[in-house]
Amino acid sequence: MFGGIGSFISSEVSGVVRRNVTVYGLFGLAALLMLCAGGYALNALHTVLVLRYGAVAASLWIAGGLFLAGLLALGMAVIVKNRRRPPRPAATAALAAAPLAAKLIGSRLSWRMAVAGGIVVLGAILGRQIVAGGSDDDGEA
Repeated sequence: MFGGIGSFISSEVSGVVRRNVTVYGLFGLAALLMLCAGGYALNALHTVLVLRYGAVAASLWIAGGLFLAGLLALGMAVIVKNRRRPPRPAATAALAAAPLAAKLIGSRLSWRMAVAGGIVVLGAILGRQIVAGGSDDDGEA
């Protein structure tokens, strides 16, 4: 009975892992292509500036623009880093229920006791989330 469930779970997990690898591989390829496109755009801009202002001035304009873009990205990173994160009631509830779950997983109990323990842990998580104010996505916009 449990062998079929185990193989089903392993096939589901391997399917999810394969899908995630494919998705992140495509994200990486898209990032690489956009980086190359940005390089070609900078080269074209440099060529236009060379024809208009000369080689040294064109290089200085490109370097200055990249420096300002870097400063802007650094400033945005500092702002995001210093912004306070909204509370995560589900995470705190999971941390509170973790010792009970560890005891249930570590002990040799019957499957009925394991199911009852799982219900208790799930109830603790949901109860803390309801008491803490519901969904944790409300604070993000």
